Amino acid sequence: KNQEPWQVRAVSIVVSYMRTSIVRTCIVVQLLIAVPAFSFMLPLRQAIGAGIIKGARGAAEACMSTSTGQQLPLRVGVVGAGVAGCALARKLKDAGVDVTVFEMGRGAGGRMATRKTREFPGLAINHGAPLFTANKEAFKELLAPLVSAGKVQKFNGRVVDIDASHLRVEGKKLEGDSYTSSPDMNSMCEALVDGVDARYGTQVAGIAKEGKEWVLFGKDQAELGRFEWCVVTSHTVGHKRWEQVFGYAPPLETLAQKEPALKKIVEPLQDVSSDPIMVAMMGFPKADAAGILALDFDVAHLTNDDTLSRVVRHESGDWVSLCFHSTPAFAKQYEHVYGSTSVAAKLAADKWASDDNKKKEEQVLAELMEASTALLAKLDCTLPPPVFGPILHRWGSAFTYSAEAPTIDETLGFAVCGDFAEQTHVEVYGGVEAAAISGLDLASKILLHSRARM
Repeated sequence: KNQEPWQVRAVSIVVSYMRTSIVRTCIVVQLLIAVPAFSFMLPLRQAIGAGIIKGARGAAEACMSTSTGQQLPLRVGVVGAGVAGCALARKLKDAGVDVTVFEMGRGAGGRMATRKTREFPGLAINHGAPLFTANKEAFKELLAPLVSAGKVQKFNGRVVDIDASHLRVEGKKLEGDSYTSSPDMNSMCEALVDGVDARYGTQVAGIAKEGKEWVLFGKDQAELGRFEWCVVTSHTVGHKRWEQVFGYAPPLETLAQKEPALKKIVEPLQDVSSDPIMVAMMGFPKADAAGILALDFDVAHLTNDDTLSRVVRHESGDWVSLCFHSTPAFAKQYEHVYGSTSVAAKLAADKWASDDNKKKEEQVLAELMEASTALLAKLDCTLPPPVFGPILHRWGSAFTYSAEAPTIDETLGFAVCGDFAEQTHVEVYGGVEAAAISGLDLASKILLHSRARM
């Protein structure tokens, strides 16, 4: 690289930095070749081809190869394909932005999750959010085309409150319109990123600033992409819990040490609060689950129970599933236990695949199942042996909230958003809307800033 003629480097610089119009570049090149006054630069004639090739990358990044001088789309890298990341990506994509979404899980959705298994086709277990509410117009507008496409539909199940101290069952009224995703809970997010470059099973383990670009790196330090904007859609990437789960410092914490200006964004993430939840999930053939099908609810919220906070029943074809959600207090007792089938456990297998952790997992499952069996017995339902499960899953940040709104640095082209952005307290079914609004609001700010610069 250092041996190439200075003429090649000169032309590549000219080609790369003529940002306003490729036509101007052509004029300069023609002058260099044709005008006799430039005869002392005759060697450029031999270097011109090589120089243009070398400068093509810079020119391509700076402008479109048309006579109009139209700029290439803004490049935005998004970390996380939960509701916030997918809503943000959809709005940016619709505005012509070049968006790439990186998600360490198997697919989009985050806590709008559905577990399936090849062993039992047709069985679908919604082990995250079973439904969500919509109150704000911006969120309803986002949902409208998804409802028309059948990816989102009104929730028609029955939601109840159960006081475990005397088993009083009362219908629960939710604020706003209630929805669910179809056919699976993650279908909404998958539809939002339709046409977007979404890279699943890809963990962003490092972020660096090189010139005017953000460079994202994978777990093996391989470069994932370069972007003008970087958006992180989960507080965990900058929270101490990241190190607890994956065994190394949070990527945003490391980044802020190199880019002190980002401390104003990263440091508030430490103050984000979250309520963890443990979930025991299992599946049954409907033919063997008459008692489960006879339960007078689809979602039950429990009070005065030390172990359980919610029970969710979901039907899918010839199958029915149950998910028993723990209380946050129960989950905090076992904050170092993760389900062996979870993404966290698989990405940090050396940390969570030990025999000791498996024994703890079995202990947690046993306690959850004991409480679940006892509850159903009081409701005159005998729990049959499941053909799938029970399987344990931990939602380490099931419900997040913060007094600090996430910030955006337009100069650096960096921002953070998520469900915690719109919540100062836990809203069980308002979190999906909060996440979406956070992503939509941030997308508007990015678009406003990018237009102001054009």
